[in-house]
Parts: sequence; structure tokens; C-alpha cells
Amino acid sequence: MALTRQAHTLVREHFANSTGGLAIDATCGNGHDTEFLARLGFDNVIGFDVQESAIVNTQKRLGLAGLTNVELKHCGHERMSEFIEGEISCAMFNFGYLPKADKNITTSEASSLVALKTSLDHLSAAGIICLICYPGHPAGKTETASIKRWLSKLDQHWLVNEYLSTLPNSSTPVMFTIKAKK
Repeated sequence: MALTRQAHTLVREHFANSTGGLAIDATCGNGHDTEFLARLGFDNVIGFDVQESAIVNTQKRLGLAGLTNVELKHCGHERMSEFIEGEISCAMFNFGYLPKADKNITTSEASSLVALKTSLDHLSAAGIICLICYPGHPAGKTETASIKRWLSKLDQHWLVNEYLSTLPNSSTPVMFTIKAKK
């Protein structure tokens, strides 16, 4: 199973008994995660992307689906604290570059770590953060290593799980989930 599909399955299972609250798509891309979160039943979804084409693609996808519980922000995910009031129930990150776009425009370790810390600081006790890293390109390799170091330093309050692709190697995607220990 592709990690993106597995991410959706894990989040859906996590919220099997209740949804609501705020969900974040920290990297809209083409809007797949944004649409998924909006359909799952969150009261509000905020999506972020630095690329105007990603925002336009996501708006089109949401419009075709008739979804109105989403706010899109044409800015980097490192600015999410400006738009969050209260707790986050779910945050999804799909790092790297926008598929079928300029591969030189990528997420960066600095902005990604700021966004991850903000998400963790606002995560509700029953919430989950799901992130997929792509170490198969130079910026992604650096970003993935930095995120892994950050995850390894989280205190014992947090449960971090790692999920590998079916044929893992040093360049295949890797997914992590973060949630509070019960």
C-alpha cells in the first residue's frame, strides 16, 4: 500500500469514533490530503502551500467536491501559528515538491521543523500528526535526516511510529505518526 494511502487509513482509523475540531494540511500540493480531511468530518480544515498553483489546484478539487469547510492559505506552513486558535485534532504533512511542477521548489528543513513544532504545541490530547518524508532528492534527504533527529528528541509524552514503504531503501519515502501516549 502506498504510504499516502496508508496515511489516510491511519488517520481514518484514529478518528473512527469521533471527528470534529481543526485539521491542518500543512502542504496542500494537489489537494488530496485537504479533500480527505474535509470529507472526514472536521469542522474546519486549513491548508497551506507556498505555490499558487497548489492553492489553485486544491481550490478546484474542493469546489468540484462541494466542500466548504476549508480555508486555504497561500503561504508557508511555518506561518501556521498565525492562523490557529486553540487545538489541532489532526495535522498532515507531505514533504518534498509539488508533483508535476518545479522540483526545485521544495519544503525546507527549517520551515518544516517550525511547522512541526507548532503542530505539536497545538495538538489536542486525542490528536495525531502524520508526516511523509521523501529522501530521494537532495533537499528531501537533508530534510528527512533533520526531521528524524527532531523526532528522536521528543520527550516521553509522545508516541512516534515509523512506517516504511514496501521496498525500503535510503531513497524511498518514510512516514511517521505522532500522538500523545495514553
